[in-house]
Amino acid sequence: MNKPLSVLLAVAATAALALAPAAAHATDRGAARSGAAWLAGAVRPGADGMAADAIVALRAAGRLSSSDAARRARALRAGAGAYARTAGAAGKTILALVAARSGSARCAGRVDLLGRLNSYGKAGRYGSTVYDQAYAMLAAHALHAGPSANAVRVLLNARGANGWNFQLRASGGRADDVTATALAILAARAAGVSARDSRLRAGLRWLRTQRTAAGGFALSRRDRNEANSTALAIEAAKAMGSKDTRAERALVSLQRSGGAFQFTRNDAGSRVLATNDAVVALAGATLPVSALSKTPARC
Repeated sequence: MNKPLSVLLAVAATAALALAPAAAHATDRGAARSGAAWLAGAVRPGADGMAADAIVALRAAGRLSSSDAARRARALRAGAGAYARTAGAAGKTILALVAARSGSARCAGRVDLLGRLNSYGKAGRYGSTVYDQAYAMLAAHALHAGPSANAVRVLLNARGANGWNFQLRASGGRADDVTATALAILAARAAGVSARDSRLRAGLRWLRTQRTAAGGFALSRRDRNEANSTALAIEAAKAMGSKDTRAERALVSLQRSGGAFQFTRNDAGSRVLATNDAVVALAGATLPVSALSKTPARC
């Protein structure tokens, strides 16, 4: 039997609403709160990068109750031994546990996360990527346990002709990109490198030349806005003492009616990854969103 026209129109309207941009929020923080509310329901407690990032985002947006923080921290600790097997993964785990503020941010059962993080470093170098180096440095800072002067030197020396690229060396065989450059700036600033440092200022100037016509940023292209790169660029600007209003507007335009952010306007991608990054940036925070004033005791 054919459905009445009114039913078909209602279904079509519902589908269109799901794909439509969210209504304009009064503030970026409103967009962050809406995104965090979506994350709270979409990301279950667990022990992977998305679960760790969700704790950080929820804390940044003020959406993490003590009971939810404890539940998420327990799940993250339970699987940390298996997940935290690179400097980047160990760093993300530590950043999340510091943000959770529930139990020791250093310990996951018998696993000493600071000891494991340090085991991945050699003469200040963590792995072979800016991702590993930046997250290790951010985590050390969050634990009030560094990073070392050698780690800072390795990161700054990895700057290429303009910004940073994914590989942890100036001539890494890849072009400099927005995401790597933003992460490097965040890690350097957290480590105490001055916002007046010529290398950081040059990196930020170059990053801004990569802006898309629509006001945001993408990893290594300029024909679309990508939520993750745009969010990190916003954080990098804030860490350097400025506010990127154009990028914030571009990022908010990627939010949908349910609160989640899409990867790009026409590609949902991983809405969890996009929303985790977007919430931190639009909440006005920078990584790390929480830091300790004293190094936790050994496990």
